[in-house]
Amino acid sequence: MIDLSAYDRMLDVGGGSGAHSLGAVTRWPHLRAVVLDLPPVCEVAREFIAKEGLQDRIETRSGDIFEDPFPEADLHFYSNIYHDWSREKGVVLTQKSFRSLPAGGRIVVHEMLLDDDKAGPLTTAGYSIGMLLWSADGGQYSGQELTEMLAEAGFRQIETRSTFGYNSIVTGVKPAAAIG
Repeated sequence: MIDLSAYDRMLDVGGGSGAHSLGAVTRWPHLRAVVLDLPPVCEVAREFIAKEGLQDRIETRSGDIFEDPFPEADLHFYSNIYHDWSREKGVVLTQKSFRSLPAGGRIVVHEMLLDDDKAGPLTTAGYSIGMLLWSADGGQYSGQELTEMLAEAGFRQIETRSTFGYNSIVTGVKPAAAIG
């Protein structure tokens, strides 16, 4: 859905198994990736990365996405991360990405998006309600809410695109004149 040919290193924030990193580096052979997640999750990711023989292009980094500095990258990718947290914590992650990305760097937020009025779609609304059972402050966001978070942090060229099924991406670029 996005041409990543201009980027060299992707940070897969909370990247879990590394599936998105595996897909990205397979599609763009010049791209390298770092999966940032908790230590036991990184162990699982390393197994998948090794199975595909991509240890030379994808590394794992154990850490806390809120507390630890982000490894150097010009592309930050979040898949189903923002919905785990309150808007305040989403703002923290967005600002952290903005500060650590170089000028021209891109953020990509991959989520099931609510409509701007938050009344649907039904599947996304149902998923958001289900999260109340296991997340203290999470829930699905609308494309408008994520767009506002990115814009407030300083990102420009913000776009929302449908991807597959109920999923979409919201993406923005750190402008060249930005001081992060």
